Amino acid sequence: MDNVISQAQSTLGALVLQRSTFGGINSKLSNVSSRLPTVNQILSAIKRKKSMDAIILSLVASVCTFLIFIYWLTK
Repeated sequence: MDNVISQAQSTLGALVLQRSTFGGINSKLSNVSSRLPTVNQILSAIKRKKSMDAIILSLVASVCTFLIFIYWLTK
């Protein structure tokens, strides 16, 4: 039990470190994007692309689920 607790605590420490690292990167990107409009446009394009990918993936998953459901009902 002690091994599991110590492993969980070390994992928590690693996750906290990652969170602070990514938070620092996010704030630096925000500073750069506010200073340079071109970087802001690139970051906006990346966000739009990520959201479009998520929408397409969810649509494909829902269509596949619907087709499986229709197949299941006809059997």
